[in-house]
Amino acid sequence: MTPRKLTPGEITSSVEKIRRKYDDYVAKYFKPKTLRKAFEARYIRALRANVDISSFLLAEISAIQELISREEQRVQMGPVRPAAEKEPSFADKVLEENRARIEKYKDVVFHPDAGEEVRRLAGALSAFVGERWQDLGLALQDTMYAMSSSEMLSLDSQLRFLSSPDGLETPQYLNRLVVQLRKFPRNYPAIDREEKEYILEAAFFLHDLFLVLQRVRKVYTEIPADRRVIVEDALAHVWGIISDFRLKDLKRKRRWDGKEE
Repeated sequence: MTPRKLTPGEITSSVEKIRRKYDDYVAKYFKPKTLRKAFEARYIRALRANVDISSFLLAEISAIQELISREEQRVQMGPVRPAAEKEPSFADKVLEENRARIEKYKDVVFHPDAGEEVRRLAGALSAFVGERWQDLGLALQDTMYAMSSSEMLSLDSQLRFLSSPDGLETPQYLNRLVVQLRKFPRNYPAIDREEKEYILEAAFFLHDLFLVLQRVRKVYTEIPADRRVIVEDALAHVWGIISDFRLKDLKRKRRWDGKEE
């Protein structure tokens, strides 16, 4: 059934109602203020795109009510004290430690509602392609892993698909995630799937590159010292990303003969 068109007065009233609900949600449940800002950005985009504002606002009301309902259900499961009084659990401490490890990587905010781990992983890869990739290509030019080799061409293609050259644009691989984040009502399982797939592909790329750099270090022992420094630096940096984002176990499966399954 097609929803009734809202009058101008009802549209204004609905927008204010949604704003108040986001303000209450942020204040009561200690949520980031960017959630309210994200709604404002979506509302402006909807106006500019001439979408059906009545349907848009009904979807937005449903979305914020669902978020509030989830928090209310969580609260009913046990008493919740103010954040300042809560004793951090072991899980809380682990989560905070993990977050602290990735904070040093640039936050590529291609969408404010995307997960921070995905945004900062995109930032780590974008910084790598912008700051180290060209020098690494020069260091590998007299090896079997020169940038013109099939293996490095494949890695180059993967890296550029997973990253943003200037660290500002949305990496191509994340376009599907952005599409999901712009839908209302949102399909949260689809959003979660897109984020996990990006993390997995990034992990595969990092492990594949790490393996190449290990081979270069082992086989090409006579390369000039300045090139060896670049290779060693890249090797340490790649392993640092793998460790900081907890990607050590996310490798491609390989057969006994070394080929991928």
